[in-house]
Amino acid sequence: MRSESQESRVESRLPERATHRPPVRALPRSRVHATYSRCSSPPTLDSRLSTLEPRAKSRAILLHTADFHGRLQPAAARQLAALKRAHPGALLFDAGDAVHAGNLGFHLGGERVLRLMAEVGYDAMAMGNRESHPHRYAQEQKLKDAAFPVLTANMTATDGKPLPHPVRPWICCESGGLRLAAFGLTRQMTRPDSVWAKVTDFVWEEPVETARRLALELKRGADLVVCLSHCGARSDRLLAEIPEIDLVLGGHSHEAFVEQSRDRALLVHPGKYGSHVSHTRISRRDDACSELLELERGE
Repeated sequence: MRSESQESRVESRLPERATHRPPVRALPRSRVHATYSRCSSPPTLDSRLSTLEPRAKSRAILLHTADFHGRLQPAAARQLAALKRAHPGALLFDAGDAVHAGNLGFHLGGERVLRLMAEVGYDAMAMGNRESHPHRYAQEQKLKDAAFPVLTANMTATDGKPLPHPVRPWICCESGGLRLAAFGLTRQMTRPDSVWAKVTDFVWEEPVETARRLALELKRGADLVVCLSHCGARSDRLLAEIPEIDLVLGGHSHEAFVEQSRDRALLVHPGKYGSHVSHTRISRRDDACSELLELERGE
């Protein structure tokens, strides 16, 4: 269970589920290994969690996964929970496609992976194509186990009604004394000008153009603007060029990489099926650094 101070860090949080679930047990620190870093030379496989302590209190700490496809394993969940506890104030995000159901399906019994993510302590996730559905009832059923915000800024309802719980475009949160605005983007599942828009409950605007407009607005009230994108690496590189975006945490491409070039925000993809979690430290756009930590498979 989270402490009261941790809960206050995310202003747009959802209320906790009433159902009690057993806490996720911590994995020993020696089981979390760094496999890649753009901050320094690649560490050895026996790197300890203690070597990843925050460098300065003024830096935000962000952890991020993507593309579980329902395959988050208990061992990896324990690692994620231990890593977040080791960095008080860290934010834990996912870039979408966490659920097992496909684009047009949903499970009447809910999604185990969303319940497990809530136990771990996820603060928010982007809506991936797997979390989306063209019809409202199925969309609500698909996300009923998400006890945290599911972010997509380019999704609108064709009937003008509010988006289903727990979907929202963005949240404000705090880490390391910095105020962050985090927003989500989803691939265009149904375009507004598509013939399918006439028979679906939701449409998705072009994500990069949505980001240009929204990031400019969010930057006025935040120290850092973070984009959680489920649009793929090609689109994410365009997002990283937007001056008001300070960090892009992406998914969908099933790749694991850390990438930054001149005049672009840091872009991070953590791979697929719970293979890695990214560990990013940032105080401003040009000093962000990230490393990928290997997650264990199995129970």
